[in-house]
Amino acid sequence: MKILHVHIGTPKTGTTAIQEFCMENSDILKGKGYCYPILPFTFWDASEARNARFLVGGILDENGNASAASTEEAEKNFYKGVQLIQDLFQKFDHVVISDENIWLSMDTIRKDLWKKLKKEADERGFSIHVIVYLRRQDKYLYSLWNQRIKSKRRLDMSYEDFIDMINLPARLEYYDKLERVAGVIGKENITVRRFDGGDFDGGSIYADFLQAIGLTLTDEYKISQGVRNLGLYGNTFEIKRILNSLPQMGNPKTHQFVKERLWECSEISAKEYPCEMMSKEEIAELLKTYAGDNSKIAEEYLNEPGNELFDNTIKDLPKWEKDNPYMINDVIRFAGAMGIYLYEENQKLKKQIRELNAVRHPFQRIIRFLKRKLKFKK
Repeated sequence: MKILHVHIGTPKTGTTAIQEFCMENSDILKGKGYCYPILPFTFWDASEARNARFLVGGILDENGNASAASTEEAEKNFYKGVQLIQDLFQKFDHVVISDENIWLSMDTIRKDLWKKLKKEADERGFSIHVIVYLRRQDKYLYSLWNQRIKSKRRLDMSYEDFIDMINLPARLEYYDKLERVAGVIGKENITVRRFDGGDFDGGSIYADFLQAIGLTLTDEYKISQGVRNLGLYGNTFEIKRILNSLPQMGNPKTHQFVKERLWECSEISAKEYPCEMMSKEEIAELLKTYAGDNSKIAEEYLNEPGNELFDNTIKDLPKWEKDNPYMINDVIRFAGAMGIYLYEENQKLKKQIRELNAVRHPFQRIIRFLKRKLKFKK
């Protein structure tokens, strides 16, 4: 049987690392009968490594707005992508695609996704296998907001406003979402993995993912470090949030420069002021809301009756407060990091100028000498 493995996220569970790993090792995967294809689609908000984007792509524009034209394009992309996958099954028994946006889109703008995909799979003679990584709900929310503040150049929304704005059920009701997928493709065709405390089969997310699709991590696979997806901690996220309101942050280079200076301070700030965005009581209440459903996932999808889906230990940390006594330290630290960087860049430029002058001066002496000679001859 030909199998389409669809990795659907969730967001903030190492999805980018998995995608880059599969791209980097595409030749090795092909040798084992697996294809991680680069498909001929271009989306403004997704790299080519997100090769499942066509399942929900072409629907939203750069501002997050839908249009009739983009919806029509999405339908064309969907059927074109499915046809390309069918063509790949002529050479491979397994095709692997991945995009974290599916997790949210399948309950918002693509509610018919699994029925449509199942219909195409049945008609074209392949089966569907879904892989999903889950993270404890409170950690997921914080990581999602942190990523938005870090990456969005003009987002200056507070954590509370962000939580009020997003569609919580479509993101956090893990069990109900899995059940809706299972109702179409069958529970036996869904693999659930934990993304919590490094609890990975084989000791890494790469080994874990390969195991989920029926392979084993060996020395032949390459694992590049790539660019670490660093977060902002302590008070640095608040500094970045406020700076996001500046119009100059719309410049990508300016935005990156500011973010890198904050990264230099983030680890120190986290050690000086370890904190959470919610109080211990608020975290406990949130986990209580989903405790029953999380237990069902452990029992029904992980075959672990009586076990918890996540480690529900709550750290004994204070809730972050804007007027905390460490804020002034972090502001000074950030200003210092900016000043030191500019000073060091200035010194590099001065050195380059001196080196250029050292090269130019001998020629200037030669020119003056020749001028004197020519004048003397006259």
